[in-house]
Amino acid sequence: MKKSNLKLGFLAFAALALTSAYAAKPVEAAKQTSKSYSMMTKAPGTKSYGIYKRVSGGKAKGKITTTSDFKTAHIESNRSIKAKKYTYWYIYVNGRAVGWVNQNWFRRSTIKAAKSVSLVNNPHYSFNTRDAISYATNSQGTVVSNSKVQASVSSISSKTAGSHQVTFSYGKARATTYVTVRSDAWEGISSADLTPVHGTSAYKPPKGHYGKSTNYRSSLTNTPETHGHSYYSNGMTFNTRLYQPVRLSLPSDEGRDIINSVGHINEGMAIYKNMFYTSLLRKDNDMQGHVVGYDLNKLKSRYNTQKLLTMSMNSFKYYSRHIVVSPLVPTGHGQAMGATSKYVYTLVNNHKKPNWNQSEELVQLNKKDLTINKIWTIKLWNHSDSYPRYLHNAVIVSDDTMYGLFHNGKSHYEFWEFKRSGDSWNATEVGAMNGNFVANRAPVQAFTYDPVHRNFYVGFNDYMMKVSRRGKFLKAYGSFYSGREIEGAGVANNHLYINFAQRAELLESNGLN
Repeated sequence: MKKSNLKLGFLAFAALALTSAYAAKPVEAAKQTSKSYSMMTKAPGTKSYGIYKRVSGGKAKGKITTTSDFKTAHIESNRSIKAKKYTYWYIYVNGRAVGWVNQNWFRRSTIKAAKSVSLVNNPHYSFNTRDAISYATNSQGTVVSNSKVQASVSSISSKTAGSHQVTFSYGKARATTYVTVRSDAWEGISSADLTPVHGTSAYKPPKGHYGKSTNYRSSLTNTPETHGHSYYSNGMTFNTRLYQPVRLSLPSDEGRDIINSVGHINEGMAIYKNMFYTSLLRKDNDMQGHVVGYDLNKLKSRYNTQKLLTMSMNSFKYYSRHIVVSPLVPTGHGQAMGATSKYVYTLVNNHKKPNWNQSEELVQLNKKDLTINKIWTIKLWNHSDSYPRYLHNAVIVSDDTMYGLFHNGKSHYEFWEFKRSGDSWNATEVGAMNGNFVANRAPVQAFTYDPVHRNFYVGFNDYMMKVSRRGKFLKAYGSFYSGREIEGAGVANNHLYINFAQRAELLESNGLN
């Protein structure tokens, strides 16, 4: 055979061998796969994981920061990348795009629920057991609707005393809550027998709002405020203390999924020492919402908290570290709140119901993460269930004391003190006043108590009314002519605080007397 033919034959054999070897080797799988979803809420974990600019070649690259400052933030995501070893999610923190984080950071297959619920004896009320759930997550750390959680008992009547064990489950997640119906059928039945003190009906606040802060056009069209406000009336001055973000979630969430949407409607507030809390609803008729806490000792600027989306990453981390966002929890209309050294409280009421004999949930939240620690229910009847006192406004001033305001719509206000003994809450009427405060039937927008000077404050739009504990009208502050709604009030550090709407603006008074 010629030398050239031998050479050609060798080359052909080598090519065939190479082709066979390549064909026998499996094609290497793609190093990562991406998916997109509708926006969802993730439950942040407590460990520290890196957050990265990108995921490429199956690895997270370009470290931005860590999760250590975002443990109490609102976390959202709509994209994931499954790499060879881990799955990564692109996260939005308090409404701001941040980066990619390992799925292992999230609380996965977890149900967080109150350990105990204590119900007042009331034949007219049944407790929805899923109200005890702070959140439930799937295997990827996504928060799911409480309605998707299986409950061994979905509703418990408070007609008959007894104890119930409720087991919640979702996938591999489990939690147990113990529900007790208290035995004393007379608990919460009291006497509204105080002679009302002559009051006033002279003032005319706006029934709604006609004004907004300077740079607020709508919840979707606004820019940060650059100037504070000062309002003076009758010896009291209110000055801007803190402008708040319109929302702590993405604007695209507005009016949509209630779990994702943190804001934009602020309804009530509570304050204890340096911690200020506000309730945020998606819609004004929602019975669930989010509670957000701000550390006023750390957030000293009146303006910067509005700028979470545009401030530097280092500043954003600092601010997020001193803001606590609750999961979706029962709030009712959100205008009955309180805060103590360990807990935040919401009295869950339906403000569309003028008066009925249903019980009301008193929800105790852990201050650390604003998850539900315990739930009681209370009732308030004047002698019998034929004369109920359903409270739309209340303030919790200690872990065993609450004050409630009842207005029957007929020129009569009652002031009630609730005291807790064990799990029982009993009420005593401490004050009563004839009059409506206002001449135009404008609604009450705020209610709080000053335990040092033993005075109540009742808020209407552009007005605050000072009332003695016995119910005597003492003084009116206003009109402030702001045109904005007052959404809650509180007393702390010998100052009265009120929170305006559109945009949410906390104002602090001079010293009380």
